[in-house]
This record gives sequence, structure tokens and C-alpha cells, in this order.
Amino acid sequence: MSVSFSVDDCSYSARAFLFDKDGTLISFDHWLKVMEVRARRLQRLLGFSQREAAALLTYMGVCPNTGRALPQGIIHLPRCEAERKVAEYLASLGVANALRLVTRVFQEVDREFPFQEHIKPLPGVVEVLEGIRRAGGRVAVVTSDAAAATQLHLQALGWEELVDVVVGTDVCPAKKPAPEPVLLACEQLGILPGDGVMVGDSPVDLVAGKRAGCGLAIGVLSGIGHEEELAPHADHLLPDLSALQIG
Repeated sequence: MSVSFSVDDCSYSARAFLFDKDGTLISFDHWLKVMEVRARRLQRLLGFSQREAAALLTYMGVCPNTGRALPQGIIHLPRCEAERKVAEYLASLGVANALRLVTRVFQEVDREFPFQEHIKPLPGVVEVLEGIRRAGGRVAVVTSDAAAATQLHLQALGWEELVDVVVGTDVCPAKKPAPEPVLLACEQLGILPGDGVMVGDSPVDLVAGKRAGCGLAIGVLSGIGHEEELAPHADHLLPDLSALQIG
């Protein structure tokens, strides 16, 4: 069923919406705490000193003193790249089988972290998702995180019934801006790409949507992307999803 919606006083219809996750649907804030827990677990397993642990946390993008994000960190990287970067850092310190260890620790923290206490929806997201559902549309999350981890985030927010398909790096080895994750989501949704709208906060989201043939690519400024980065790839550029009107 087609969903009528409007953006910047322009009216459209689409059968499905494909959203990036972090910075589009939810804020990045919880990743600071997640990274801190991952670093502490690695510290414990490897017997790191406080100084070594602080250096690891700094490398992972969190200030050890304030808990705030650091610009040179890995928080915004795709999941598989973040794991690889941490493994490379540990290997440079002489840690054997570092990637296997990092992957295991990241997965353990995913299962145990109290996401429901930390994840925050961005403005307008709940209203948009509920509006799409009421109108009979379909929703996919196409993320650079793992799909398994994303399902935990959706459960923490109570959004399981609002999202039909999740495509992550553990489901599709190709990463945005390649079109394959978007094409796979469209296939699982049962739609042609031209009947879908791609929404994201970074250029890779919008480029992936364009390359896949989505009918519209909408950028949002609620995440990591800046206006000058997103504008060349966006059919519309919004402050956040509250500016997307369903119905």
C-alpha cells in the first residue's frame, strides 16, 4: 500500500521507507557508554593498567576523564570496521588473536548492555514510524551496525512491530555506499527500489539509496552529517524526522 507524505511542501507517495539507524532514528549518545563497557571488559581480560585502559578508551573515541566523545574516535565507523580498528590497536601492543577477542567482547556487551536505559529516539521518529504503520507502509532499517545488535536496540525501544526488515553488516557483507544493502532490504520488503525512500544522516546512506534506484533520498541533520556534505546527494534535507509529514 502506498503511503502519502510531504517534505518541504512537496507531496509524494511510497510503499516503503528505508532508514539508517544511528543519527537518523536514534541518537549516538548511548555508544559512548557502550564503548566504555567494551574497553573495561578488554582491560580486565588483558590485564591492562589504568594508563593502558585510558589509552584504549581514548582510541575508541571516549575521553577517560569526561566520558564525552572525541573527534578522532571510532564510534561512527561501521561495526566491522570498528572491530578491525580495535583489533589492530591491540595487535600493535602484542595481543594475539586480537580480532577474535574483540569480536567476542563486542558481541557479549551487545547481549548484556541495558540498552533500554540509554537509547534515545531522535525527534519525530516515533510519530513517523507509527504514521507509516497506520498508513499501511513498510519499514526497513539499513545500518552499518550488525543486524543482530540492531534487533536488540529495536526491542529496547519497543519498536519490533514498527520495523519489518533489518539489514546490517552481518546480513549483507557489502557496506553503504554500495547499493547491495538497500537492494537486499527492498527485496525482503517485497518492493521495487523505485517504490522506496532512503533516509539517512550521512552521505553513504544517500548515495547507497541513489545507486539502488530509490525513488527519493532524504537527508537529516540529526546525526554526523553536515549540510554541505549531504546536500549534493539529497533530494530533500531536513533538520530531523519531525519535518517528514506522513499522510
